[in-house]
Amino acid sequence: MACIIARIAARPATCGLPKMTTDPARTEITIHDDPRLVAGVAAIVAHSAERAGLSANAQEGLAAAAVQACRETFPLLAENGTQAAGLKVVVADFPDRVEVTIEHSGEPLPAAGLDTFCGAGADLSPEAISKALQKTNVDRVQYETKEGRSRTTLIKYCDGHRAKA
Repeated sequence: MACIIARIAARPATCGLPKMTTDPARTEITIHDDPRLVAGVAAIVAHSAERAGLSANAQEGLAAAAVQACRETFPLLAENGTQAAGLKVVVADFPDRVEVTIEHSGEPLPAAGLDTFCGAGADLSPEAISKALQKTNVDRVQYETKEGRSRTTLIKYCDGHRAKA
């Protein structure tokens, strides 16, 4: 009877826990005025908010604000004759915040939908918007228009990472 001993050619396999990453994640979608698609925006925003470490209430609040902003922007597409183009929604989560950007083509209308989802009424002054944002789960709203595209960004900071004014 013969016996052969062979050296191991490779290192022994090891198994470890997967490493969690804090790299920013970005989800980009284009949606049309369909309640099923708008519900998808809520799910994406809530998932990104959970990934960033927001509380359950903050996740729901940010998702609701994003959905309301989308719903308020859809009529602007119809008025501008660009409804077929839809809304471009970008959700990005960072270690300290979640950003939801809603972009559309057409006539620039500042703070589209901001008065309804923030409750500021007809007064869209910076002071009124700031007071309204304190009542919601959105910490900051940015608006810009460039080359015929309007972009509204809702920002929610994680606890302990509030923006310094």
